Amino acid sequence: MTSTTADIALVPLGKWVYLGQPVQGKSGIPAESQPNVILIFGWMGARLPHLLKYVAAYNDIYPDATKIVIRSEASIFWMTESRRKANLAPVVETLEALGYVGASQTRKHVDGAPIEPSGAILNPRILLHTFSNGGAWQVDALSKSLQDRVPASSVGESGLSPSAMVLDSSPGDGGLKATQKAFLTAVRHPILRRLASLMITLLVFISWVHLRLGGEPPLIRVKKALNTHKLLPWFSKTTPRLYLYSEADDLIPYPEVEAHADTARKEGLEVRLERFKDSPHVAHARADPDRYWGAVKQLWKDVSAHSSH
Repeated sequence: MTSTTADIALVPLGKWVYLGQPVQGKSGIPAESQPNVILIFGWMGARLPHLLKYVAAYNDIYPDATKIVIRSEASIFWMTESRRKANLAPVVETLEALGYVGASQTRKHVDGAPIEPSGAILNPRILLHTFSNGGAWQVDALSKSLQDRVPASSVGESGLSPSAMVLDSSPGDGGLKATQKAFLTAVRHPILRRLASLMITLLVFISWVHLRLGGEPPLIRVKKALNTHKLLPWFSKTTPRLYLYSEADDLIPYPEVEAHADTARKEGLEVRLERFKDSPHVAHARADPDRYWGAVKQLWKDVSAHSSH
């Protein structure tokens, strides 16, 4: 039975963070071969109904997985790092309560619903799915939050934890026109749109000056972070990256995505590319769902098979 967005009940955990418990369903994939948890990082300005479509798809494919949805708003780009990390604290706390990181033994309640901890799971099965630069920015913030709070000893040995990362329409270089368009899509109020446009122009100029003076713009740091072996505690050098992108994307040009993937390869990371021809930005699943979700399922199937050897 195919899930619909009307079937989905998400529990708000904090600002822009939502929890979806495992659902009843049969996907034909054994529970032990499904992810324990799927982290979904939305693109900038994506509303919850947009992201529910991806939750519905994952409920059909991996019903036994817990889904954690993280939205991205334009304001994350001018928040302080401490504020971004504070917004993602519910994600870290939920992962700890579930036993996927840390060693929490306390029974956590989310909106009255208990989450049963089982101690630290040595080899958690975690699939991360991120969209556009907005999602990548939030992934980087989560990475820093986990580095602050989770000891490396709380997860399994490198290479034993089945994990994978899906990058949809990401990452791009963040040029002025593309950044302005992304922000203006996310900001709907006409006056705020104008202010946002001016602010982005200023921020891009400051980044350019920063670069000329030998500094490193924030988005460049985020792109580098995505290619680190231990981006998240359960990642390793064997954690594969699947890039889903399009030649028709006018926000994140496909050569920028492929350049990032090429850098990942040079870092010794496993990379898979699925290039669509005509689909717009973050619309590849809608344009060709069979190909899109087929690539995701094959990615996780291969990860699970590799970890079982």
